[in-house]
Amino acid sequence: MGSRAAGISERRLRVRKPTTREVLDAVALALFEKWGKSLAKRFELDKAILKAGISEHPVIFASRIILYTVLAAFILGIILASLALVIPVATVTLVTMLVIEAVVPVMVFAVGISYPASLASSRKAEVDNELPFFMAYVSTMVKGGVSVDKILERVSELKVFKAIRKEAKRIVMEMKFFGKDPLSAIEAVTKYHPSTKFRDTMLGYVTTLRSGGDVVHYLETRTRELFATRTTELKAIIERLGSFLEVYIILGVIMSITIFVFFSVSGTLSAIQASRLSGTARINLLMPALYNFVGLPALGAMTLFMAHASQPKTPVKRYGPYLVALTALPFALLTFITMLIVTGGYGVFSGRIGALEAKSVTISLAMALLVVFVPAWISHTREMRGSKGLVNATADFLRDLSEARKTGLSPEKCIISLASRDYGNLTPIVSKAAVALASGMSLETSLRRVLKRVREWFVITIFRFLADSIVVGGGSPEIIDALSSFTQDLAEAEVEMRRKLRAYVVMPYFGTMLLAASPIIIINLLLQSSKNVTPNDLAPLIAVLSAGTLINAVIMGLVAGKVSELSIAAGFKHAAIMVVLSTVTILATLALIGL
Repeated sequence: MGSRAAGISERRLRVRKPTTREVLDAVALALFEKWGKSLAKRFELDKAILKAGISEHPVIFASRIILYTVLAAFILGIILASLALVIPVATVTLVTMLVIEAVVPVMVFAVGISYPASLASSRKAEVDNELPFFMAYVSTMVKGGVSVDKILERVSELKVFKAIRKEAKRIVMEMKFFGKDPLSAIEAVTKYHPSTKFRDTMLGYVTTLRSGGDVVHYLETRTRELFATRTTELKAIIERLGSFLEVYIILGVIMSITIFVFFSVSGTLSAIQASRLSGTARINLLMPALYNFVGLPALGAMTLFMAHASQPKTPVKRYGPYLVALTALPFALLTFITMLIVTGGYGVFSGRIGALEAKSVTISLAMALLVVFVPAWISHTREMRGSKGLVNATADFLRDLSEARKTGLSPEKCIISLASRDYGNLTPIVSKAAVALASGMSLETSLRRVLKRVREWFVITIFRFLADSIVVGGGSPEIIDALSSFTQDLAEAEVEMRRKLRAYVVMPYFGTMLLAASPIIIINLLLQSSKNVTPNDLAPLIAVLSAGTLINAVIMGLVAGKVSELSIAAGFKHAAIMVVLSTVTILATLALIGL
């Protein structure tokens, strides 16, 4: 018994080993605490850290940045010095190494200093995106007589929110761990919040409640203001996305056509000149290959990133189509090799590229790309099946539910009675919920079950609000009517945004077809003035340009999907169609010039 007690005491007294980060922080404080204090004060890291919402002491954070900067300079200096001693380097290389030694530590320092600001910016954008939905929820619950602390505790558990849920957890932690009342906790969390909208809204709520004002009226007014602001922001997003697509069309199509024409002209003329001098047509394919397989993909990736950064985000993620595309990559490679052999282009493996190989490469690459994007397109279509019109149907359903509640029926019986009406793609959801309610299942459980397969975050959020307004707030007709009004406003804004964005899809289709035909036509026109060089001699250049056209078609399709439907997965459809159109255009143009 004594040995057992001794073992327990030994385990209790056992000291936890410090982590690597804790050791580095201790070293940073020991070496650079004085400089860390000065750095934290100069860059106001205390406020930046509070805005970012991270649990860091400013001096420790600043000292860590200095330590990482010194380590980066020291380690990089040792590596470059070792290389300079082992390998003879020219003066230019030595200067380049010195520049790298100077730039890298500065970059490490800049990234460390800007890290809190980057987190604060991300925190602001995510909260602003969810704020109208949060305010609609708060307005609905307050109208039902629910206290603010209960609302915040409920929000801290709602999975339909991501950023707002984190803020609610912070407020709840201030209440439960530090013993603050709800209003003081709200003030503590929102005082240095990076989102002006969230801070003003929450502090205005605190002021209204403390002064004895009409809280319900304030929340409803503020919610409608946020909806109006969101509508304005959605219009700005449409214009921004349209600008991104226009810039990409200018660079990816007009500039690419110009560069492709330059490659065609320079390649053809150099082949003609080489043929006259040596009797053999030689072409430098380095620059066309770099532009097609490095430059264009980089431009498309940058456009996709900017479009993604500027659009509103939702917590619901759809990874299915992307996993399908990744899974198809090995099969695409196998398809490419198989099609090269079947179409007679296996000479590519030995470095021989003639007219037959150029056509074979075009057909094989097109088939490989279709193997990747067609299954992903089908997967996305299946995933989105039944989502069309859900937002508007949800607003119609809530209006009918509000009217049914005015007759005195319970919310559950109202849903059962509405199951016989037609709400488009929402009808199966309402019908399944009605069946579950009729069998004695609770409202919250039944709605959770029927919404499992729904991928539209807006619909999931509204039904989550509906369940809480009934279970917690009583579900009075006024509450459901207010929720219906909020839903209708947001539905109209979302539908208008998507409708306007779809108009931008047409431009990439014309661009990719122009890009497919122009280089080959230019090459043919130039060859008509030469008898020594034939289209077959320029087959390597045609193969590279054709492959680049197909790659560009894929990128244009992804950009078109991202801009028109705010999803890269939606671009799989456009990518597949554009690949087919580009391939047909290339082969038809080659047939016209007799290749």
